[in-house]
Amino acid sequence: MQAYNPHHHTLILLKDFHQSLQQGFPFNQDPLGEDEASFIEQLSQLITDLESHHADAVFEGQEWLTRLFRNYPGFAPHLGREVLWYFGGDALHFMPDEEIAKFQQLEDLMIEADENFDYLAAKQAIFKSEH
Repeated sequence: MQAYNPHHHTLILLKDFHQSLQQGFPFNQDPLGEDEASFIEQLSQLITDLESHHADAVFEGQEWLTRLFRNYPGFAPHLGREVLWYFGGDALHFMPDEEIAKFQQLEDLMIEADENFDYLAAKQAIFKSEH
């Protein structure tokens, strides 16, 4: 079993979101509107900066998430919630306290665990009480 890597997982979620975003209105228009083009470019830059471990990537992620929730709230549910937890800070304003507590519990378990930690099983166990 491969160890869970939050940085790598966040990159995967952002890349998947980037692809799906470009298939929906208004991001599938040609020509793309100025705001939409800027938003896509900001996401692309964020992905690039995360890949290169740029020092400001976490701050950039918080800014991008704020823009997502402010300007395109209909797309926000399609982004994995781990992304908000990963960036933290202002991004946590978009998570209810109960969800923050569950992610904190999951992170605590991960820190205490050995290399055989099953992130998915632990996440499912913690979050199952939602339904």
